[in-house]
Amino acid sequence: MEASIASKLVGALVALTGISGIVILATDQILRQTLGGQHWYGLAVFVIIDFVVSVYVTFRPTRISFTLAGAWAILRIVIQLADIATAPMFQMGYGDFASYLFNPTLMTKPNPPGVPAALIDLILLLELAVVWVTFSGRYATLKVTSRQ
Repeated sequence: MEASIASKLVGALVALTGISGIVILATDQILRQTLGGQHWYGLAVFVIIDFVVSVYVTFRPTRISFTLAGAWAILRIVIQLADIATAPMFQMGYGDFASYLFNPTLMTKPNPPGVPAALIDLILLLELAVVWVTFSGRYATLKVTSRQ
């Protein structure tokens, strides 16, 4: 995969992750109401980082930018899966909280159907795609720099 194509694709995938985060911030009433909004603000920081990484990898298609994007995607995946451990803060069992986070068919009042789970599942899929494309992009960047 050519480095510039890969950088644009990774940038778009990370931007879509940020957009999905914005939708969660706007629609997840439970996130806003619990713990004084700490998780809401944490997600807002993630969204900002998503857009910074997206712009960086799009306009600077280097091995370092691909590594950064891939590392950020892996970190996001780990953090989202580890979020299950925060279930007691929400007065929920681990299984119930995992279902709230990842089961898109679960309806949790006062949230609309599929919020936040469908969006979190989408974010995880986007992050997995970012990891795959960043490794392809790093390889393409290596080939381009070795030809010069």
